[in-house]
Amino acid sequence: MGEIWLPFLITYGVITFSLSSLVALAWWRIPKFRQAFEQPLVKFWVAWIIVVVCSGGMIAMMIFPGADGVLGWGMLKYDGAFVGEDWVRANEINTQIIVLCFTLAALVNQPPNLTELYLHLTRPQPVLDELFPRPVTRRQRLIFLLFANANCMFMYPLTFSTWMIPVARRPLFYTAAFLPLSLGSGAAAGIYYGIVTRKANAATPDSHERMEHANKSGRSSHPSVENGGPRTYPSARCL
Repeated sequence: MGEIWLPFLITYGVITFSLSSLVALAWWRIPKFRQAFEQPLVKFWVAWIIVVVCSGGMIAMMIFPGADGVLGWGMLKYDGAFVGEDWVRANEINTQIIVLCFTLAALVNQPPNLTELYLHLTRPQPVLDELFPRPVTRRQRLIFLLFANANCMFMYPLTFSTWMIPVARRPLFYTAAFLPLSLGSGAAAGIYYGIVTRKANAATPDSHERMEHANKSGRSSHPSVENGGPRTYPSARCL
């Protein structure tokens, strides 16, 4: 069992060094990234991305066959450092790591997403303009939140199957059904929100500056609020 850790250390070391170098270069050359990197949550997501790329990259290098048709590349070939049960065990270790990362992401993202979804379904528009000053419409934000919450919800069956069912008895159904649904929902959320945000900003070029001013001053960017509308909503702030 001890010899299988060498490919782990080499693969993780090379990928971690490469991505960390890119992060350091971005921190040095991009002031906005340097400013954002001061936030603990951004540091968490950078570390999360590095671990996901390491484990996901190693899984890909193990399951894709080389030119000779044998699973894996280099030291990660099935007949290399990993043979038989060692290969299955090494692949399972990376699977557990990447499922842990995505489950952690779901647990971090879903509480605020569910809270915002509840507020969008139960609160009037002026309250939403005060709490969430964004250039998109209520309907567009609701669609994004539905996709974002689906991304998290579809992850939990994968977590259950990976953590609770031994790999020898684990049905393929969980991965085949819920992995595309989870990843597809997450991709749909990001792509959809990027498109509607870009269109909204293009339609109102000054909306971005108005949002930044609202975020800095703690005021809403919505005209009805700026023009003397109510600014405090106890029913929303008690949540």
